[in-house]
Amino acid sequence: MDYLILQAEENRLTVAHFGVSRRSTELIGAAVIELNEERPLSIAVRSITEKMTGSPRVVLCLPPTLFAQRSVVLPFNDLRKAREVIPAHLQGEIALPVEDLALGVLPSGDGRFLALWARKIDISQAIEQFRESGIEPQVVSSLPFAYAVLPGVPPDAAVCDGKTLALLNGGRLTYFRSSDSVMTTSMIETTLSALELSGGILPPRLCLFGQGVDGLADTDIRLLPAETLEMPSELGHMFINDETFQQMAGFYAVAHACHKGLLPDFRQGELAWTAGDAKLRKKLILTGILATLIILLLFVQKGLQYRAASADISSLNKSIASIYKEIFPARAKAVDEISEIKGEIRKLAGVENSSGYLDLLKKLAEAKGSSINGLYEAELEGRTLRIKGDARSAQAVNEFKAVLAPLLVVAELGEVKSRPDGTVSFSLTGTLKEGTK
Repeated sequence: MDYLILQAEENRLTVAHFGVSRRSTELIGAAVIELNEERPLSIAVRSITEKMTGSPRVVLCLPPTLFAQRSVVLPFNDLRKAREVIPAHLQGEIALPVEDLALGVLPSGDGRFLALWARKIDISQAIEQFRESGIEPQVVSSLPFAYAVLPGVPPDAAVCDGKTLALLNGGRLTYFRSSDSVMTTSMIETTLSALELSGGILPPRLCLFGQGVDGLADTDIRLLPAETLEMPSELGHMFINDETFQQMAGFYAVAHACHKGLLPDFRQGELAWTAGDAKLRKKLILTGILATLIILLLFVQKGLQYRAASADISSLNKSIASIYKEIFPARAKAVDEISEIKGEIRKLAGVENSSGYLDLLKKLAEAKGSSINGLYEAELEGRTLRIKGDARSAQAVNEFKAVLAPLLVVAELGEVKSRPDGTVSFSLTGTLKEGTK
């Protein structure tokens, strides 16, 4: 994740671009732009947007003097619950109405939380100023709120960057004091003495870092031994030298705190950043429109396929009806020509497959001999054989029946009719034996 950290001060704008992942952190770029009448903030921000690459998360760090604080004790350690109850807890305890404040909360340990707030009007003005200049911050906070994750800082220490004194306890911010001007030794000593007199426990050391502590590094500070924060050796490839480290360490802490979700964000409620939601909604709407078009195209395609199939079936039905008239010209118009033709085809298929209709006719012709004048009808349904023919006499019919005994399991003579010339007509019904061809 890329983070573009902006710190706006009265006479300069400091910018740092970090790439943060689980395994490594990269300083992509950094710049300090002096602000004056010829180069106001709007021009400085536009120069940044022109050179900015990718889509980093923009974090605006406002001066800590805009923020106030109060230590609050709650009967639980859940940060989410604390964010919900802190507004009601502060109502009536501070001079400003809670509705006019943008609130943030940091855990201090053992049920204690550091409630932070600034006026909404100050936050909104800063957001609008940068938005009009061409870049809208997604997160609004302040550098000292990330000092607990400064590289190389002890978990229990007082930290001073020249204008802000912050106290860390167990790696958590518990107190801060900021000034518009550079802090003097007496201001630091007075602040530490007041904290000690109020019952607070002072940390064992004071860590100085940043370009604003040059005058404090060589001065003895009563109550706490002071030392300059040194650059960790593993970050030497990023900051190159100690001067760069002193200048960029706070921005590095902000990037890491934001990446870990430890940085309080004052863009909440009516000040919440919605540009990302608007972009996401546009993408979802576009995706929905494309999905709808695809579904409509699929329906149109299936409709065209159904229409073509219906036309083919209708044409086939007409062709079958025409073929039916050609096959059965004497029959009346059938209710279902297709079913009747299928039935006739099944009969022919059954005859051909079960007994070899042509072979059977050949055997019948051989069996009739000369005493049978002729067979004018032979019908085979399943294994049932029906025969009609003419014979010279009734005796010839009986002899024909006897000859068919090897072919038929059961043979029954039907009506035998005599003719004036002495010949007879007969019908015979029998069941073919298994395996008869």
